[in-house]
Amino acid sequence: IVVVVHEGGHFVLAKLSGIRVDEFFVGFGPRVVSFKRGDTEYGIRALPAGGFVRMPGMLGLEGEADAGERNFYRATIPRRLATIAAGVVFNLVFGAICLTVVAGQPSPSYVPSGEPAARAGLVNGDVILSVGGSAISYSSTTAIDDDFYAAVQRSDGRPMPVVFQGTDGADHTATITPELVVYAEGESGTFPSKLAGDALVITSVDGASPATGDPAAVLGNGGPVTVGGFVEGDSTDRFSNDQISDVQDGNGSQTGHVEAAWRIGYGAQVPGEALFPALRDGFGAIPAYASSLVQVIGQLFVHPAQASQQFSGPVGIAAAAGTSVQQGWVQYLSLIGIISLALGFFNVLPIPFLDGGRLLFIAIEGVLRRRIDPKGQAIAIVVSLALIILLVVFITINDINHLAGGVH
Repeated sequence: IVVVVHEGGHFVLAKLSGIRVDEFFVGFGPRVVSFKRGDTEYGIRALPAGGFVRMPGMLGLEGEADAGERNFYRATIPRRLATIAAGVVFNLVFGAICLTVVAGQPSPSYVPSGEPAARAGLVNGDVILSVGGSAISYSSTTAIDDDFYAAVQRSDGRPMPVVFQGTDGADHTATITPELVVYAEGESGTFPSKLAGDALVITSVDGASPATGDPAAVLGNGGPVTVGGFVEGDSTDRFSNDQISDVQDGNGSQTGHVEAAWRIGYGAQVPGEALFPALRDGFGAIPAYASSLVQVIGQLFVHPAQASQQFSGPVGIAAAAGTSVQQGWVQYLSLIGIISLALGFFNVLPIPFLDGGRLLFIAIEGVLRRRIDPKGQAIAIVVSLALIILLVVFITINDINHLAGGVH
């Protein structure tokens, strides 16, 4: 879906710019089905791994299809820039629209199996009314997050009463003991790189069960401690005798730090927002995602092993899609929106095979007022494609290792 939107951007702007489009295919490999309308052949190919739009004269190499004045490289520089940039723009706008729709939808509560709330008897659809005597406000997403975080942290990890409205409409009370969760997004040396990017449930600290109290204090007040536990949501993916340090209180929202908090494993129901607040949140995700991506890319140069754990390839995306489908169409649409933003920003990178690289070539041509050697462009594109394939293979291996749930 996301790739078709991206290629659709190139297609629409090429048509508007007077550039001929010979092919618009979903997938790669042998043709499965196709039809021709006007100048363009539309169809599906055997391997459902993306798609492409083919325009004649993309580089102006000898042997390329020739559409005369409708060749890509014969279009004006503004039209070529618009045609290439349209894929990114379509992805960003599409992602923002998806997230706007998500923000406008009420979402029922979600209780992951195996978490403290589930062990206490709560199920999907139960609405928590108060935690430890503190009422939960459902006036906005921010109020929900703030109230839950504050109420659970006040427990200091001790058992606490939780009043909830069950799916039967009646009020019930359960006692829930929070678990200590560490968000492993810190600097090198503060935790093992193999744990990077995961939320970790801590079951032992220096050989003993976690004490009660402030999370950062329980985890050494900034000093090194040896911990054991498992990856949140997968109790089979365990680790032991790993050292972490410089732990701060927090819910994992700050990159570059190791943060810890008490958690009960409950996704609260979220009321749908009105149109304008939903638009603000949906389109506000574009600069927010850009900021987080810049931080992650910066970490790639400083701590590549840790930062690389935050990327997912086709296998990881498929696994996330399967999980989100089980949680409902709202979560699935949210995932599509986030992937669309990711694809858009990834394509901005000035790598020759990507849209950002092609935009850079066209911009250089505009400054120099002459075409860059087509053969040199072709070589750069092939080399960068090979590097991207290697990157995808590396990320896919990480995805498979993570899904295999091996012991750390």
